[in-house]
Amino acid sequence: MFRRKDGLFQEILIINGRRKYFYGKTKQIVLQKIQEFRQTEEHGEMFRKVADEWWNVHEPTLAYNSQKNYMPALKRAIEAFGDVPIKSIEPTMIAREISAFSHGRADKTVRTQLMIYNLIFRYAVEKGFVLYNPARDLSVPRNLKKNKRTSPSPEDIRRVKESTELPFGMFAYFAMYTGLRRGELLALEWSDVDLKSRTISVNKSLYYEGNKPVIKLPKTQTSIAEVPIMDVLMKKLPKEKKKGIIFSDEDGNYLTETRFQALWKKYCLQAGISASPHQFRHAYATMLFEAGIPPEEAQALLRHAQLSTTMDIYTDLREAKLKRIHEKVYSVDIE
Repeated sequence: MFRRKDGLFQEILIINGRRKYFYGKTKQIVLQKIQEFRQTEEHGEMFRKVADEWWNVHEPTLAYNSQKNYMPALKRAIEAFGDVPIKSIEPTMIAREISAFSHGRADKTVRTQLMIYNLIFRYAVEKGFVLYNPARDLSVPRNLKKNKRTSPSPEDIRRVKESTELPFGMFAYFAMYTGLRRGELLALEWSDVDLKSRTISVNKSLYYEGNKPVIKLPKTQTSIAEVPIMDVLMKKLPKEKKKGIIFSDEDGNYLTETRFQALWKKYCLQAGISASPHQFRHAYATMLFEAGIPPEEAQALLRHAQLSTTMDIYTDLREAKLKRIHEKVYSVDIE
């Protein structure tokens, strides 16, 4: 070990035929770095370091709300395995952690926790920290409580159809007949609507940081979806070419959070509607189910990241339909 002209101490080791340099303000710091390096070489990186590295890469690609949802799950994962060498983490260890975490928690919360483990280990495989993803084949415990997705009532659906002339009435109509999420609708521009091909290009989304609207663009071209325009919606669209944001404020700008809430609340009071915008997206999923659209195609139209999300909706709809059939059968009799 020697001291350089800049005052730092330096040690050079030959590792696998290559030179490895270690620097520090004191000899003790250099020796500590050498010891940490040898431990890492023997046992691999700690889970905490890989998880932090994954987050630094992944976080800039996430929407504001996704960041808020992912951060608690990331913290819990680091609390559980932070000081454990990532190479030594096995499927049974993660399964045990997920099982303990699931007690008293909702299905979606537990799924998010497992997804975070999957994303971290998938990154670890890509970077060569581990040879395989120990969370890949794991699933959440059965019979966890779920927040049931509900469609609007038949009365709400009728009122949406009859109230398109009200201020903001077309927002609910669009939601019901396109299945777009709130953020996708609020980001929609007339240039995204192609009347000739009868498609709507879903190429961006709006989310809020506080009250401020922020536009999120897709990470890749494959993230852009083309949604077909149904006949009932086609009849309501203007025939002449229009420009600008479809659902904007008086100055043609994106709606703030407070402005959107005010417009939606006023519309619901005038139309007598009690459903949320997301419930009308569920009504669209119901129409796809009733039309016999296969789950794989419905997934593309609904832009679900995972087929399991679409399958959950279809399962709920099948069970509800079967229940209605049973109720009819109960009263059948021969005269």
